[in-house]
Amino acid sequence: MTLCPHCGSDIPPDSAFCQDCGKPVSAAQSSSQDSLVWTAQIPVITSSVVVKQLGMALGAGFLVVFVIILFAHPEAALSVAPILFVIWAFLFGLSLFIAGIYQKATKGGPDAVFAVTPEGIGYAAGETIKKINRLTAIGSVAGGSLTGLGGSMINISREMDSIPWDEIRSISYQNQERTIVVYRKVLISPIMLACTKENFSQVKELISRYAPPGTIKG
Repeated sequence: MTLCPHCGSDIPPDSAFCQDCGKPVSAAQSSSQDSLVWTAQIPVITSSVVVKQLGMALGAGFLVVFVIILFAHPEAALSVAPILFVIWAFLFGLSLFIAGIYQKATKGGPDAVFAVTPEGIGYAAGETIKKINRLTAIGSVAGGSLTGLGGSMINISREMDSIPWDEIRSISYQNQERTIVVYRKVLISPIMLACTKENFSQVKELISRYAPPGTIKG
């Protein structure tokens, strides 16, 4: 019996998820015909899904600030909105620039752990992503940026995530990028599975086996 590295609960040998906390277990867990756990690099700058999620994560913090201003000082909201947009665009562009340099330096992007099991799909950020998220949060605090801090906290909260099959709304295959985007029934950020050249077909086969009817969009 294996122990969950997150909550310490017992995990059956063939399970890639903890049945208590729902988080994916270590990539060291062996794969079988019923499940697959693997480590892959996330194509940060070349993936349209990652770029979109990055923009939304940064935008969430700015949206909160705008709503606060809208309620506190309605007359100033319209004049502040363009300034917030310019700041967001600058930080978004800077993030993409840094991500591009990092992806080139690592020859593919940061590592993460992914899982497809009979219970659902899961994702766990690698150590590099965790360090980047925390450094970004510290930098935001040092710079007095509440919006930047808000975006960083959202990213930190999603460093481990999973979706049971019955909570999936749709699944989209990005064949050229070898990525699979899994959307929830509720309006929360989706999970992107970054696959390797060797396991992309196997991952799609497992998803086809477990996914609810009508959820795979191609």
